[in-house]
Amino acid sequence: MRRFKSSKHAQRFLSAFGPIAGHFQPRRHRLRAGEYRTLLQDRFQQWNEVTGVKLAA
Repeated sequence: MRRFKSSKHAQRFLSAFGPIAGHFQPRRHRLRAGEYRTLLQDRFQQWNEVTGVKLAA
């Protein structure tokens, strides 16, 4: 509970953070390097589309 003022605040943060973190942490041991890179690239592209982030040049 570092830096959280209450357990409710920590739980609220972790309940939102869990699915997001899982999106960017695929099971690496089951993938080849090329597949892993492609998968992460696709997931970051999805994240950028959802959040509306535009890539610089």
